[in-house]
Amino acid sequence: MGLSLGMLEVRGMGTTFVCIDKMVKSAFVEVTRVEQIGSGVITIFIQGELASVQYAIAVGEEVVQSYGQFIASRVIARPYNGLEKLTAQEEKVVKHGEN
Repeated sequence: MGLSLGMLEVRGMGTTFVCIDKMVKSAFVEVTRVEQIGSGVITIFIQGELASVQYAIAVGEEVVQSYGQFIASRVIARPYNGLEKLTAQEEKVVKHGEN
């Protein structure tokens, strides 16, 4: 059985950290990517079993709405394999002294 994908768009880095903390503590999910889109908009990508992803996104929405920073959310049950390439985060290695 394939893993499901959850996406939560929020506004603000502080809100993002609180949201991620609550989501990973409430359900067995993994944060796979955090994408800064611009103008303070951030998308959090999570994956896990469908029920866990749905619950984590619901918890995340509740937290973010309490701060008034919710934009959108979506859960995709067992997405096709090619979609993973679109959401995969590149590894970035920064050597000492480089920016």
